[in-house]
Amino acid sequence: MKKQLLTTLFMLGCLGIAGQAEALPMLNSITLNDIAPTPGSSATKLPNGVLQLTDNNRSDPTYQIGSAYSTSPVGITTIHANFSFQYTGTYSGHGSADGIVFVIKNPASATSGGNGGGLGYGTITTDGGSYTGIPKSVGIEFDNWYNGEISDPNNNHIGIDVNGSMVSQATQNIWPEFNGHGPWYAWVDYDGSLLSVSVSQTNSKPGTAMLSYNIGNIQSIIGAPTASIGFTGSTGWATQTQQVLSLNYNQFAPVPEPNTVALLGVGGALMAVWKRKKRMETAD
Repeated sequence: MKKQLLTTLFMLGCLGIAGQAEALPMLNSITLNDIAPTPGSSATKLPNGVLQLTDNNRSDPTYQIGSAYSTSPVGITTIHANFSFQYTGTYSGHGSADGIVFVIKNPASATSGGNGGGLGYGTITTDGGSYTGIPKSVGIEFDNWYNGEISDPNNNHIGIDVNGSMVSQATQNIWPEFNGHGPWYAWVDYDGSLLSVSVSQTNSKPGTAMLSYNIGNIQSIIGAPTASIGFTGSTGWATQTQQVLSLNYNQFAPVPEPNTVALLGVGGALMAVWKRKKRMETAD
């Protein structure tokens, strides 16, 4: 009986170990190398590592939906993300559209929403069909087409979206146009309550956020302590090639490089020696 019990406990232990080995680890930081295109979407990874969400060179580039996400869940207690992207090309006689979304979603939620003004993220009805957006998610949109039916402020803006709704919680107009003026650099920061976004044509983060919204607890919106991080993009009647060139995501604020820490330590020690010397000189 005792031997049988020990055997059973050993087998249960092995199953537990196996279950832990199969579980995907939570990551605190990822790069574009950790983002994989969703099978069946228009997204692809180019040989140089660039994530291409839509392709204007297709024989029919209209109504594409591309999406790609982190291969492991990431922490979202706080968020510090920066990435670069560009839009190029146009559909003759139609124009350039529609844009991309930086997505933070429940790992079990849908991977995409609608084409056209849905930006591959949101709930919308277009000439390409009717779509439901991504639930339990937060999206940062980089939109370069005006859709009055979803209250877009203009034809080139950034916005903060929640739960697949394309009616943004907050928006900011951007100039010049995204298409043809890239690469663009973007920063998304979340401190546990406030979500802030900035964009620039240079890799220099603006001193003040261009768009901020008190979104509250993102984990409550996501419905999970971790999330899938990624991008969606779409075209509609108008088209363009949409590419994400780089990504650096950190759950926690990046710490100084070891060399920087060492220099700070040496600097502090030298300052202490200097102050001690000055005190001795004063005493003399």
